[in-house]
Amino acid sequence: MTPTAPRGLRRCDRVAEELDAALKMELQARGARARAGLPARAGGAGPADGVTLYSGDTVVSVPTGGLYVPDSPYVIELLPGGRAAVRRGGRTVCEADVAGEPAFSAFLTPGGAAYGMIASRHGIDGIGSTVVQGCSRSADRCAFCAISASGESGATTPRKTPEELALVAAVALEEGYGHFILTTGTTGTGDSGIPYLLECASAVSATGMRVHVQFEPPSDTGLIDAAAQVADTAAINIESFDERVRGEVTPGKSRTGLERYREAWRRAVSAFGPGRVTSFIIAGLGESAESIIEGARLLGAMGVYPFVLPLRPLPGTPLERLRPPAAAYMRRVYEGAASAIDGTGLKAAECLAGCVRCGACSAITDMTG
Repeated sequence: MTPTAPRGLRRCDRVAEELDAALKMELQARGARARAGLPARAGGAGPADGVTLYSGDTVVSVPTGGLYVPDSPYVIELLPGGRAAVRRGGRTVCEADVAGEPAFSAFLTPGGAAYGMIASRHGIDGIGSTVVQGCSRSADRCAFCAISASGESGATTPRKTPEELALVAAVALEEGYGHFILTTGTTGTGDSGIPYLLECASAVSATGMRVHVQFEPPSDTGLIDAAAQVADTAAINIESFDERVRGEVTPGKSRTGLERYREAWRRAVSAFGPGRVTSFIIAGLGESAESIIEGARLLGAMGVYPFVLPLRPLPGTPLERLRPPAAAYMRRVYEGAASAIDGTGLKAAECLAGCVRCGACSAITDMTG
């Protein structure tokens, strides 16, 4: 079940006494300097270069490696017993549990690769893997994406096999992890890399682990029906509803028009069910807040959960010198998106697998339940 928190938000700029949605927004906007000993995930795509904290109903992935982090007023220190303290100006803002390195990470595949190179922890009870660590859109890739840098760093294997992923899933399931997020670089503009992604999803699903898959809209929407046969939930991420931003930040994907996304979302909702399909909307790319809120309204009306989240500038990407959007801006777009979701019946808590269930990278799930 996705951790949730009270809907009402207090001011984002005050010093809190607990980890809540307002402090979550502040930490994701400014990052935190991590002291030695914290199990931070370095490099890679997704929730990389960060520490995941959780307390009560709130879980947050806090950036610790971005170029903007040294300016943050927040510090995270490990406490005796494994918990962590978030401090500001020498004062303890809150204490929280730390999502540590999974025990399965040290296991080895028959080929000698550590399980930690196959999959990493996401949030409290999720794990994730990019099955093909590369993208065919090298010349016009998305400016926020670190998929290639991750593959080149040696921290992960460039191509995971279904057998390797199933091995990791089986051990992770025994360890208490409940869902597996599978993504892929777009290896072909026609099928969006979906066939191999589904081979991997099928192998993971056979272990009993719930599976979430992410892919671009395929030319053949029948591939979406095939995905629903082996996965529990899916994401078809547009990232922005501002066409200027799409052209500048996601130049390759921007050639896929909105209508094709609509067709893919409709087909996915039909195949997976309402609330079990999501789409990322990344705030902080230069868009208007209104475009995010209108996009959330469009998605919600279709039965697609709008997963609004702040830009996380990763080292090694063209956007590395940007800063995440301010907490006040995120509060505005979260409130607008939550209002758009309210009348749809979509509930984050009902999502079986994936980023909506995890909730660590976004406060939209804290706002909507």
